[in-house]
Amino acid sequence: MEVVVELGILLDGDLDYYQDLLEKAGAENEFNCETHDRYWTNKTYDELSKMTENQIKMSCIRVRDCNGIGGTKLKPKKGGLFKKVIYDVDNLFLYDNTRKKREKMDKKQWKELVSVIENNGWYEIFDTFKTDFQYVIGDMKSRIQLQEIDNIGLVLYYDNPDYYTMPADLQWKSLVDELNSYGFNLRHDEQGIDKLRTLLLGYDCYSYNQNG
Repeated sequence: MEVVVELGILLDGDLDYYQDLLEKAGAENEFNCETHDRYWTNKTYDELSKMTENQIKMSCIRVRDCNGIGGTKLKPKKGGLFKKVIYDVDNLFLYDNTRKKREKMDKKQWKELVSVIENNGWYEIFDTFKTDFQYVIGDMKSRIQLQEIDNIGLVLYYDNPDYYTMPADLQWKSLVDELNSYGFNLRHDEQGIDKLRTLLLGYDCYSYNQNG
């Protein structure tokens, strides 16, 4: 049985420091984006407050607009400007079980769908904004992400599919060891920050799996 452990460590340095660290480790900055995520739920605050980070995430419909702003995988348009806006809705099956879990669509369809959801018993519980810088080293199967998240801080996210068959505690240790081999200075007993739980409860919440 596979278990996906995602590490999400709140960093205390500035973005430039960690970008330089990754570049020295041979990382390629593939994609950067500005992302506005809004979350709708039909659960009560009391119900959500008893959930883990992933349980909260899976109890919400996430409405996203994502604007690409750079990276080696994003080519600039005429005039040197990047312009790649993606609109999608995640966990859409919570609202309509005939729909896919996650669907991309054009802006008009996206706005119409959001309007319908808003008027059918769902309410907005989170409104979040982040700037995301994604790096890859060699044939890495996932991406090291540096995310500047409003009202949270600078967070390092990483998971590795090669570890999914490991027990959760060993995955966490392996993720820490791998990231430290690239120049980070993380502790095995350092917990990651749970973004949604922190925003919901109003104080910093931590765990050993941001996908748990």
